[in-house]
Amino acid sequence: MGLNYSFKAARKKIDALDVDERQVLKAICRDIHQAQEVLSHKAAPILDRCMVKCRGLCCRNIHPAEIITEWDLIYILFMAPQVENAMAECLAREGFFPSDCIFLENGTGPCLFPDNLRPERCIISFCRVEPSVEKEIGPVMDGFSRLIRFFMFRPLRRLPGWLRPNHSARHDTND
Repeated sequence: MGLNYSFKAARKKIDALDVDERQVLKAICRDIHQAQEVLSHKAAPILDRCMVKCRGLCCRNIHPAEIITEWDLIYILFMAPQVENAMAECLAREGFFPSDCIFLENGTGPCLFPDNLRPERCIISFCRVEPSVEKEIGPVMDGFSRLIRFFMFRPLRRLPGWLRPNHSARHDTND
């Protein structure tokens, strides 16, 4: 369906949250952000090597919708609402064929997303298997799994509220 659809779905999911759910999402996103900070710090030499040798090849000739998910967009929109308009402008140029990532500023980079607010695959993928950062990749992946579970099980958490009788209406009829 494309990133534009995922972007709109992410926005709807965030807008539908109540105050308590926003607090839970904030905690989950904060954990992901902290895990990305730790990973970015530990992987700095690896990322530098990627930029020097590959020059951002992982952002070139791709299908962005296969790399960036609705969950990534929820994370980024919730944590950095200031980039929403810029993201929408980029999505207006989304094509059906492989291209450079639409979130590269001026089509070449750097990435539009703030540091440590990257899509999961973008932050955990390296040109090769990197055992030196496996321990740091785990918490990032765990955080995104929690984010997905939060939204998947949200209807079940709301079920008790839907099943409760409307006490004020019952009280009015008994007068």
